[in-house]
Amino acid sequence: MEDKSLELMSDDGLKLLQEFRNCQSREDFDELKKRWDKLNESIGNKIPHYDMTLEEFRAKYHTTSYEEMKKRMGM
Repeated sequence: MEDKSLELMSDDGLKLLQEFRNCQSREDFDELKKRWDKLNESIGNKIPHYDMTLEEFRAKYHTTSYEEMKKRMGM
């Protein structure tokens, strides 16, 4: 199966990957990490925080329980 993970990456992620591949020393990597950390700080936390239990999540999104999946797979 072909790896399609690069297709899922954002432009910034692809740029970081290319810059990482171009690092030839620990100093290059440290500089890249400093720049990337600075960028991440400026963006802030965009990951939403959901305060709900797994059971609440299952009820809200109508998902199958882990136990039910195990039964269906014969585990």
